[in-house]
Order: sequence, then C-alpha cells, then structure tokens
Amino acid sequence: MTYQIPSSPVVSETEEKKSRFICWLGPVEDKVEFQQQLDLVRATYPDASHHCTALVIGNPSNPEVMQADDDGEPGGSAGRPMLELLLKQGIGNVGAIVTRYFGGTKLGVGGLMRAYRGSVGSALQEVRLDTFVPLESIVVGCNFAQESRLRFLVGRHQGSCGPAEYASKVAIPISLPSSEWPSLRLQLLAENFEVQD
Repeated sequence: MTYQIPSSPVVSETEEKKSRFICWLGPVEDKVEFQQQLDLVRATYPDASHHCTALVIGNPSNPEVMQADDDGEPGGSAGRPMLELLLKQGIGNVGAIVTRYFGGTKLGVGGLMRAYRGSVGSALQEVRLDTFVPLESIVVGCNFAQESRLRFLVGRHQGSCGPAEYASKVAIPISLPSSEWPSLRLQLLAENFEVQD
C-alpha cells in the first residue's frame, strides 16, 4: 500500500500567547536517524523549554514504529496530538520535533494540545510530499531464450531488472511494487520461470 512521505525537511514557526513553537518536520528512516536530528535541534536551541517529538516509521495505517514524547510538558499535551495529526494525514517515515520557548503565560493542557498540533499543522502546509511505493526484490531464474520475455513481463508490472548473472541459466534480480508481485509471480510460475522468493 502506498502512502505519503516528506520529500525534504521544513522548519516553521508559530506563536501562541507569546510562546514560540518551532517545528522541524522531515523524512526519517529509523529511530537512530531521528535521535540524531533531535540532538541537532537541541544543540541549535539549547535554551528552549521543551523539545517534544512524534515519529512514524513505515505505513501510517500500520506503522513499524510509532512514538511520541512530551519532554516535560503535561502528559499527553504535546507529543500525542502531534502524532495523531501525522497519522490522520496519512504520512509515514516522518518525524516532527517542536521546540517551545515559554512566553510567560501558561496555556493549560487544552491550549498546549492546540499549540503543538497547530505547529505541526503549519509545517505540514509547507512540506512537499511524495508517494512512497513499497517494493519487492526477487531473483528470477530462466534459460537464455526466456530472458527477453522476463524483462518484458517485469516492465508491464511497473518493475525493473538489475544486471543479469549468466551461468548455465540466467539469474536476474527484479524490483517492482509489492502490489504487482502476486500477479507477476503467478504468470512467471505458469511460464516455468524459477522464482526465488
């Protein structure tokens, strides 16, 4: 299943009752990469009151990793609303870090939830999104006479072929959208290709 991912990071700033909210939102592949970005944001804004986070790795309808952190704000007032917005918008492989500079006026839990959600919402309005298409990578074996037929079939299923390895048979690595694999697999088996999945 395809889903949206940010193509590059953005930084946006909002204000609520003199508190500044600076949101970094961008693509991330794993927790380590996100932690490195969080460390960089903390170093950039060392005197900030809070650095609240939300992270979604993988498909937002069934994420591999989904986490939120309030970084000292009242429980559930920052990270969770940020995370819920990312999931509601159907965005995966994304991290959001909202840095807050306290402006002297307490916002209350409801106010904090609106402010943190609004900060991420502002960044989402600026970010360019791409469509992520999950891919399958498989090696297919065939005889020499079948190689051009294999390349044709893979192309018809929106896939690509890697460099062939020639021995007594031909082994070709292929890559194609996961949604296309079941129908191509059936066709390859019906035509006596060797499928190594």
